[in-house]
Amino acid sequence: MLALRTAAQKHLGRTLSTDAATYVRYLFALPLAGVWMLGLHQGFDLSFVPVTGEALFFIALIAAGQIFGTRFLLLALHARNFAVGVAWSKTDVVQAAMFEIVVLGSAISWGGGAAILLATLGVVMMSMKGEGHPLRLLLAGMREKSALYGILSGTSFAVAGVAVRGANLSLAGGEPFMPAAQALTITLALQVVALGAWLVWRERQSFGAIARAWRVGLFAGVTGTLASIGWFVAMALESVAHVRTLGLVELLFSFLIARVLFHERATPREIAGVMVLSAGIALLMLGR
Repeated sequence: MLALRTAAQKHLGRTLSTDAATYVRYLFALPLAGVWMLGLHQGFDLSFVPVTGEALFFIALIAAGQIFGTRFLLLALHARNFAVGVAWSKTDVVQAAMFEIVVLGSAISWGGGAAILLATLGVVMMSMKGEGHPLRLLLAGMREKSALYGILSGTSFAVAGVAVRGANLSLAGGEPFMPAAQALTITLALQVVALGAWLVWRERQSFGAIARAWRVGLFAGVTGTLASIGWFVAMALESVAHVRTLGLVELLFSFLIARVLFHERATPREIAGVMVLSAGIALLMLGR
């Protein structure tokens, strides 16, 4: 679902600004998330759970973390050494593991930690471009602004992931679905209001373009909502670090799509990265 949503947003980027294309993701997803929440209540007789102040704090962190994570990633992509920025942004899995231990007191096994590091290494290998030794390229790029933006992007997404877990725990109601639905719906509402206010101030003309692109926007909203439902429910059941590591399987699907549909040839480093990433995910699953 994330790969499909990304494809839709890439298409929207042809006619919309970056902020407007990002806003579409939240705008069209909000009513769908609300329908899912009401469907759980009416169709499956799941009760709403009280929204505590602690839960609202975590939800605000989710909304802010996702918005700033996207913004920092875009800054990394626009910097000179954008590949290094992307590579550093993928450290969000490792950062999420550390934040989860400190903030939520979760424990990560040695096997789980090894799987997280192995999968992250695979992603970094796939992200690096150019000639030369990968480690040398990465270390050289650390002096670029893109590295700082990439780390900040990874930090923002890691905070958002831990906050999802925290919100679910604060909304605990005996089952994972309704707390996840409430957290997701409130998060999207905050993002629609916050980013909408920004567009009113800076890009008021974007709303007309968004309305004209409603078909692609709806597709982005549907796929984005399904992806978010998967994230929020999974993080209600399992630690953030494990969920985020398994979620890297998205890159494997993207790799296969690029090969089968677009006939893009992979470099030896990318193939090695896929193998390392696959090994990390397999180690994580075997450890469960």
